[in-house]
Amino acid sequence: MKAYILKLSFEDITPLIWRRVILPAGATFNRLHETIQNVTNFQSGIAPYHSFGVEIDDYFITNNEPILDEYKGKKYAGRKVKQPTRIKIDAYLKKHGQFIYKYDFGDDWRIRVELEDTVEDYYFGYPTLLDGEGTAPPEDVGGPSGYETFKSIYHDPTHPDYMSTRTWAREQHYLSLDKVWVNDRLKFVKYKKTEWQFIDHDNYYVLSDKYRGEESVDIDKLPNTDLLIQYAQACANLYGMITYSKFLEIYNTQNEPSLSRSELRAFMADSHFSKLLEKKSVLTNGLGILHEEVEYSKDFSSFLKEVYEKPYYVPEKEELLRYADDLYYEKTNYQEKLANMLAKDFFGGSTLMVKDEIDELVGQLQEVHVDLQGVVRDFLERFNFKDMKQVNEYVQAVSVIANSTRIWENRGHTPGELFEMEKPHLHPLSSAPFSVIDGGKTGRNEPCPCGSGKKYKKCCGK
Repeated sequence: MKAYILKLSFEDITPLIWRRVILPAGATFNRLHETIQNVTNFQSGIAPYHSFGVEIDDYFITNNEPILDEYKGKKYAGRKVKQPTRIKIDAYLKKHGQFIYKYDFGDDWRIRVELEDTVEDYYFGYPTLLDGEGTAPPEDVGGPSGYETFKSIYHDPTHPDYMSTRTWAREQHYLSLDKVWVNDRLKFVKYKKTEWQFIDHDNYYVLSDKYRGEESVDIDKLPNTDLLIQYAQACANLYGMITYSKFLEIYNTQNEPSLSRSELRAFMADSHFSKLLEKKSVLTNGLGILHEEVEYSKDFSSFLKEVYEKPYYVPEKEELLRYADDLYYEKTNYQEKLANMLAKDFFGGSTLMVKDEIDELVGQLQEVHVDLQGVVRDFLERFNFKDMKQVNEYVQAVSVIANSTRIWENRGHTPGELFEMEKPHLHPLSSAPFSVIDGGKTGRNEPCPCGSGKKYKKCCGK
């Protein structure tokens, strides 16, 4: 099958950002537009964000509907207006060898399309990304000049708009180049029949190809599948959600043989293994591996913003795999101190029943977007304290445990650990979530200092 190898290069950007693609002959300008959208971080391949246009010979080829309507039968900037779905790129590539693709007439992006080679041995009915360099700009960043400003803020943690810019970039799908992911998407830009008779494949999984490499993964030969399940469950329990790239990094650092991205995708997509993971509350989506409580959370988007750009806490293999047990949490001296206090004050010195109390407390502190005041209030309501001094001691003990508990919003780090990393946008939890009184006595009709909103006699003073 005849195909063109094209180099797509952003104009007016340094360092150079480029992509090399191969696409079957016979593509319309609209198919070229779809290809460019899929190999960059622009989004018109997903939603109709902005228009594109190509000025070539006597034509202005565009998908801009207002221009198409207004200039039907008339000239726009001295050229006849044509729809991109009706004109193929072949003759123009042969005649000129290159042209400029303009995208988003407000931002005014210019991408040079250059013909590098014409081949006869490409057999797929859709484009393939062969190579590329640089992270493509996000949608709506303001063109080349706006992109320069964006990058200066994006890479400067001291800038006051650093976090909001990083969050916005995430929402705009500002992602590093990922050939595997891009080529999965390009399969949907299909306009020719794939000639499978000329392709080395097994049930339409490519075994080897000059342009697309190898796509087939034999699940039956994949090593350490039981260990992979343990890692997926451990990471879901420790982080709530983990990206595929970070999962691969952790797994390959701690194990041999290493796992490729294609092998991980095949493993997660396999119905047998996906069902095993679902039974362990582990799900997958386009972002990564996650715990079902995160997936079904009403504040999922808020959770994503909360964890974005925070570093992962990565324990050694032995410790990490303990999290495959969904009841496991890291034990601390602060928990032991509270357990001893409870045993002495309320359980006659016995620690048997105290374990359930600590398990319950830590479990509540680990919940997504935890209401710390509510957790402390719930804890205090379970015991009859003798005076406010004792209440204050327990409030302080619970608060210290809260600051030393590993939580999903911190990607496994404790609030105290993140604070020690001196991130300017992070803050530890208050050492005491309520206003407490050092000694003294609260009147029975005064508001309870635990923050419940009740009178002291109806709350901690019972």
